Amino acid sequence: MTNLTAPARPQIFERLTLAALGLLLILRIIAVIISPLELYADEAQYWRWGQALEWGYYSKPPMIAWVIHLTTALFGIHEWSVRLAAPLLHTAAAGLIFLTGRTMLDARAGFFAALLYALMPSVVLSSNVLSTDGVLMPFWCAGLYLLWRLRSGEGRWASAALLGGVIGAGMLSKYAMLYFLIGLALACLIDAPTRRAILTPRGLLAGVIAALIVAPHFAWNAANDFATVSHTVDNANLGGDLFNPENALTWFADQLGMFGPVSFLALLAGLFLYRSRRGEEASPERWLLCFILPVLIFILGQAVLSRAHANWTATAYPGAALLVAIWFSRGTALTLWASLGLNLLVAGLFMAMTMLPPASTTDLGLDNAMKRTRGWEASAQQVFAEAERLGATAVLVDEREAWHGLDFYARDRKLPLISWRRYAGPKSFSERQPLEGAIAERVLIASVHADLRPRLRSDFASFEPAGQVRIDLGKRGNGCPISRVFQLYIGEGYNPPERTREWENQFIGEMEFPEPPCLSAAYGG
Repeated sequence: MTNLTAPARPQIFERLTLAALGLLLILRIIAVIISPLELYADEAQYWRWGQALEWGYYSKPPMIAWVIHLTTALFGIHEWSVRLAAPLLHTAAAGLIFLTGRTMLDARAGFFAALLYALMPSVVLSSNVLSTDGVLMPFWCAGLYLLWRLRSGEGRWASAALLGGVIGAGMLSKYAMLYFLIGLALACLIDAPTRRAILTPRGLLAGVIAALIVAPHFAWNAANDFATVSHTVDNANLGGDLFNPENALTWFADQLGMFGPVSFLALLAGLFLYRSRRGEEASPERWLLCFILPVLIFILGQAVLSRAHANWTATAYPGAALLVAIWFSRGTALTLWASLGLNLLVAGLFMAMTMLPPASTTDLGLDNAMKRTRGWEASAQQVFAEAERLGATAVLVDEREAWHGLDFYARDRKLPLISWRRYAGPKSFSERQPLEGAIAERVLIASVHADLRPRLRSDFASFEPAGQVRIDLGKRGNGCPISRVFQLYIGEGYNPPERTREWENQFIGEMEFPEPPCLSAAYGG
């Protein structure tokens, strides 16, 4: 009986994986389509980039803009069409993780690895919005699969060519693909089969194809003052105090949220207990560590030196899902089921949050978490209605996020939308168009920052208050209202002074029309 049923087991896990990922994909597409959340600033920025296809953009490589261009060209410009690729890309990544786990060990390990990835809290959130991490993941996962095939002797010239293609496409998605090259180099150092696979004409072919794909992007950067590269370097923020050990605790808490509490603790426990055997051929676990540890260690170091966003470790977790699945599927799967169960619960809560109407999120105290994805359509309508009423020649805002929100939701506008330049040159994509010429004659300033208004005033000969636009975004947990307030002015005689340290310092501590503090009933106000 055992002999008859044993061959069917791999097919069972293949079918389970297909069914589970298919169901998740359907639910996630439905969630994206019916979600009441508006675009947040980065999504609106990526949409704007996609209106003109280039080999690079101000702060990111071009792939995410190309993806949005494709989905909006097919389905029109809507919030859901901007985000539609997110669940598809993460499902593809999970499918590739299954293939890798099946090749490394068996279909059971691939099944657990695919679900660990698909139900990671960070992937659940990233499946409802479109981010550069979501675009990168399928290329990273394809790279792991193809490299393991080459290493195992299963892959031939086609696998080598595809490996070069996904490395190049990954670099066009996010520079974090560089971690894959670091992992590849480490794998070559510790594993003879990987060396034999890569240090050959096939490896050379992969490298040439990757370089050819990435070359136009770096040519674009060279022609545009290395805008994308410079922004990436600036993100490291290594100019201040370079020792912040307390950030290690924040990093640890972030990783519990990224990978899932049980999954991350299981990963740490496995690392503590793992004993690698020496030899020319690395085990799958040791091989995967080459693609996990450099990312986690580097970002932990970055956090201690300066700061690190939680998602900067994202590329560690496809390999980590495989590693945890391999470790625990060989024995009892209790840890895997516990992790999957908790992650599934979190996934359900996250998906429910994205579909709740505003009234429900107010009752649950979630408005503060949702404020960046609310009120932009109303903001755009009211701000541009005021601009037309007041006869403005342009609208000027003093915040990058506000510019992108108004840009998307007032995309059919007739008036130009300008982002104010606090410094001598543009510091974000939103600031690329200067305020000059005829559009500077009579400007409606829609300011959201009280401390920037005195500086804004110094740019104009005439700077007269013109009311305000107030958008209700819900309530905080303490009962205080959340509002997006645009303080309006009409500015004429635009003649900005030179942006010197003296000009900047003279406004320290000054504000204009600051919002009064909320005396909430929750605090006896």
